[in-house]
Amino acid sequence: MAGMSVLRSAGAMISRLQCAQRWALRTDGLLGRGAPAAAVPVRSAGGGKRVFVIRPSLYHDNKFKKYLKFYILLGVIPAGICISLINIFIGPAELAEIPEGYVPEHWEYYQHPITRWLSRNVFHPVDESYERGMTILYNENEKRQLRLYEDVARASMRKKGDGPWYYYETLDKNLIDHEPKSVPDQ
Repeated sequence: MAGMSVLRSAGAMISRLQCAQRWALRTDGLLGRGAPAAAVPVRSAGGGKRVFVIRPSLYHDNKFKKYLKFYILLGVIPAGICISLINIFIGPAELAEIPEGYVPEHWEYYQHPITRWLSRNVFHPVDESYERGMTILYNENEKRQLRLYEDVARASMRKKGDGPWYYYETLDKNLIDHEPKSVPDQ
């Protein structure tokens, strides 16, 4: 906020200087006018109608901006310090030969230590995610096959007349109104 007020005052000063330079370099040879007279303050006595200008409150806007700045800095400063310390003291991993018979973990393929930590503790391994997706596809395929078998069985029962294909589901008994009524069939 202080930076904005400094920028605003600097901009006003620059515009005043540019205006003064334009007046100093101006030559009105035909009209015979020289440099303008000194600026005289104009007094506004307020003779107009008194008006109370209604503006929306800026309290909540300013409070939100202060909280936003505070919480961004609350997260950015420690994260920046932590990342800088990790980059300085730990640094990126170096590529080395894999010993025979050793199977690297999935996080050991990443170079940066923060990425390795996130891969190990936060995210799921790629092969585990793949297996989960394949399990979902397998279960959905099993459901689809069971629905097909059920449709074939219903069609067979309907064709041969040996199954409950004519059965209709009844309404739930909670939907039946058992209250006494003054007029029948209502």
